[in-house]
Amino acid sequence: MFISNEFKVIYNEQFNKEIRENFKLVIDHIIDNIILDKTLFDKTNFELIYYDEFELRTNCNKDIFSTLYLVINQPLNYKTSTKIKTSSKNNIYFPNLYYNLDEFIDSIYLNLISILDNNNIIWKEENSVCLKSTVIENNVITDYYFRVIPCIAYYNSNNIKGLMYKKNNGIEIEYVTKAIENYNKKNKLTNNIYNDTIIIFKNILLKNNNIKSLPKEIIETMLYNVPNNLFIDNSKKTLINIINFLRNNSIKNFKTIDEEDNAFTSIYRSMSLLYVKHIIKIIEKYLTKV
Repeated sequence: MFISNEFKVIYNEQFNKEIRENFKLVIDHIIDNIILDKTLFDKTNFELIYYDEFELRTNCNKDIFSTLYLVINQPLNYKTSTKIKTSSKNNIYFPNLYYNLDEFIDSIYLNLISILDNNNIIWKEENSVCLKSTVIENNVITDYYFRVIPCIAYYNSNNIKGLMYKKNNGIEIEYVTKAIENYNKKNKLTNNIYNDTIIIFKNILLKNNNIKSLPKEIIETMLYNVPNNLFIDNSKKTLINIINFLRNNSIKNFKTIDEEDNAFTSIYRSMSLLYVKHIIKIIEKYLTKV
């Protein structure tokens, strides 16, 4: 075996899940507060979905965000004159809502401030509300990060449910349920070597190039497009063969894990083609030197 055990290490997943469940209860309480005066909503119109490195069991850095999608499943909230529509193949318009996502973000932000104590730092981003929470675990102080993204349910032409939200003056669409299903399927078909390889590549980047954080889902997506038969083991030979495949095939044609979109050239996903090429070079340089 080429890779030592340290390159297979993931962060404290079980404890993080306990922290996440506590935070989920806080968000659940906030929803109750928000819908008190919203006649078009009831509790069943909301869905809470986690999708992040912990959900995929590939976390490596303690400072990653736990991402919680707060989904509105409520057609009555769409103004009848402006349903979701497609004017051409590449143009999907965000629906006009009676209670829009900007208001939703503001409500979540204000509620978090009123509920949580001074051990938490809360801030707003373009499409989300973020939280840093300091926790003492076995006399060790640890920071946990959370991101709440309000979004609306969206069904594509294949009738696959996606999550739609505004980002970078455009639209971001993720098909979370399908992505988790496909991820688990590939992991099973590769005897968990797919998952191991993701962790190894992340740790190589984090340890050897002084990268403090990695863009969400980028390593998982990059390796999802590698054929299953190349995931043989964790040896140097296998890892270099995987890198060679990535270098010798068109990344522009790579699919997202949900397989509903192009990963690195889509106008609805924000993963960078240039960045994935950059990290492939870093990993290749490391593997060919050791």
